Amino acid sequence: MVSRKQAEKIALEMKNSIAALFHDDRVDAILFGSYARDEAEDGSDIDVMLLVDLPRSRIGEKNWEIGGIAAEFLMDYGIVVSPIVENRDYFRSNAELFPFYRNIVREGVYLRA
Repeated sequence: MVSRKQAEKIALEMKNSIAALFHDDRVDAILFGSYARDEAEDGSDIDVMLLVDLPRSRIGEKNWEIGGIAAEFLMDYGIVVSPIVENRDYFRSNAELFPFYRNIVREGVYLRA
Protein backbone atom coordinates (compact mmCIF):
# COMPACT_ATOMS: atom_id res chain seq x y z
CA MET A 1 0.00 0.00 0.00
CA VAL A 2 1.15 3.54 -0.71
CA SER A 3 0.31 6.73 1.16
CA ARG A 4 -2.32 9.17 -0.07
CA LYS A 5 0.45 11.60 -1.07
CA GLN A 6 2.19 8.84 -3.08
CA ALA A 7 -1.13 7.90 -4.71
CA GLU A 8 -1.61 11.52 -5.79
CA LYS A 9 1.91 11.59 -7.24
CA ILE A 10 1.31 8.36 -9.15
CA ALA A 11 -2.03 9.66 -10.44
CA LEU A 12 -0.31 12.83 -11.70
CA GLU A 13 2.28 10.69 -13.47
CA MET A 14 -0.59 8.77 -15.07
CA LYS A 15 -2.05 12.12 -16.16
CA ASN A 16 1.23 12.99 -17.87
CA SER A 17 1.39 9.61 -19.61
CA ILE A 18 -2.18 9.98 -20.88
CA ALA A 19 -1.48 13.56 -22.01
CA ALA A 20 1.43 12.26 -24.09
CA LEU A 21 -0.67 9.41 -25.52
CA PHE A 22 -3.48 11.76 -26.56
CA HIS A 23 -1.20 14.70 -27.45
CA ASP A 24 -3.34 16.81 -25.13
CA ASP A 25 -1.89 19.23 -22.57
CA ARG A 26 -5.31 19.89 -21.03
CA VAL A 27 -5.82 16.58 -19.23
CA ASP A 28 -7.49 16.92 -15.82
CA ALA A 29 -6.90 14.25 -13.18
CA ILE A 30 -9.32 13.38 -10.39
CA LEU A 31 -8.30 10.90 -7.72
CA PHE A 32 -11.37 9.03 -6.47
CA GLY A 33 -12.24 5.87 -4.59
CA SER A 34 -10.59 4.62 -1.43
CA TYR A 35 -7.49 6.82 -1.69
CA ALA A 36 -9.60 9.97 -2.12
CA ARG A 37 -11.70 8.94 0.91
CA ASP A 38 -8.60 8.06 2.98
CA GLU A 39 -9.93 4.50 3.29
CA ALA A 40 -7.25 2.68 1.30
CA GLU A 41 -6.12 -0.69 2.58
CA ASP A 42 -3.62 -3.29 1.41
CA GLY A 43 -4.71 -4.32 -2.06
CA SER A 44 -6.52 -1.05 -2.83
CA ASP A 45 -6.03 0.30 -6.32
CA ILE A 46 -5.52 3.92 -7.30
CA ASP A 47 -8.62 5.12 -9.14
CA VAL A 48 -8.11 8.12 -11.38
CA MET A 49 -10.50 9.84 -13.79
CA LEU A 50 -8.70 11.59 -16.63
CA LEU A 51 -10.67 14.16 -18.59
CA VAL A 52 -9.69 15.00 -22.16
CA ASP A 53 -11.21 16.99 -25.00
CA LEU A 54 -11.18 14.20 -27.60
CA PRO A 55 -14.46 12.63 -28.74
CA ARG A 56 -15.42 9.46 -26.89
CA SER A 57 -14.94 7.35 -30.03
CA ARG A 58 -11.32 8.48 -30.28
CA ILE A 59 -10.77 7.69 -26.62
CA GLY A 60 -12.08 4.14 -27.18
CA GLU A 61 -9.55 3.63 -29.96
CA LYS A 62 -6.78 4.02 -27.38
CA ASN A 63 -8.07 1.52 -24.78
CA TRP A 64 -5.30 -1.02 -25.40
CA GLU A 65 -2.65 1.65 -25.06
CA ILE A 66 -4.25 2.98 -21.86
CA GLY A 67 -4.20 -0.55 -20.48
CA GLY A 68 -0.54 -0.85 -21.44
CA ILE A 69 0.29 2.30 -19.54
CA ALA A 70 -1.58 0.97 -16.49
CA ALA A 71 0.39 -2.29 -16.72
CA GLU A 72 3.66 -0.33 -16.79
CA PHE A 73 2.60 1.51 -13.64
CA LEU A 74 1.89 -1.82 -11.93
CA MET A 75 5.39 -3.01 -12.84
CA ASP A 76 7.00 0.28 -11.76
CA TYR A 77 5.10 0.88 -8.52
CA GLY A 78 3.71 -2.53 -7.51
CA ILE A 79 0.19 -1.14 -7.27
CA VAL A 80 -2.77 -1.30 -9.65
CA VAL A 81 -3.65 2.06 -11.14
CA SER A 82 -7.13 2.09 -12.67
CA PRO A 83 -7.39 4.96 -15.13
CA ILE A 84 -10.68 5.96 -16.70
CA VAL A 85 -10.32 8.36 -19.61
CA GLU A 86 -13.44 10.33 -20.45
CA ASN A 87 -14.45 13.25 -22.60
CA ARG A 88 -14.53 16.36 -20.42
CA ASP A 89 -17.86 17.73 -21.73
CA TYR A 90 -19.55 14.31 -21.52
CA PHE A 91 -18.43 13.93 -17.91
CA ARG A 92 -19.60 17.42 -16.95
CA SER A 93 -22.97 17.10 -18.68
CA ASN A 94 -23.64 13.71 -17.02
CA ALA A 95 -22.13 14.37 -13.60
CA GLU A 96 -25.54 14.60 -11.94
CA LEU A 97 -27.26 11.98 -14.11
CA PHE A 98 -24.95 9.00 -13.53
CA PRO A 99 -24.38 7.91 -9.90
CA PHE A 100 -20.80 6.85 -10.70
CA TYR A 101 -19.91 10.32 -12.01
CA ARG A 102 -21.82 11.97 -9.17
CA ASN A 103 -19.66 10.05 -6.67
CA ILE A 104 -16.48 11.15 -8.43
CA VAL A 105 -17.59 14.77 -8.28
CA ARG A 106 -18.57 14.43 -4.61
CA GLU A 107 -15.56 12.54 -3.30
CA GLY A 108 -12.91 13.21 -5.93
CA VAL A 109 -9.73 15.12 -5.36
CA TYR A 110 -8.77 17.31 -8.31
CA LEU A 111 -5.04 17.03 -8.76
CA ARG A 112 -2.80 19.87 -9.87
CA ALA A 113 0.78 19.42 -10.98
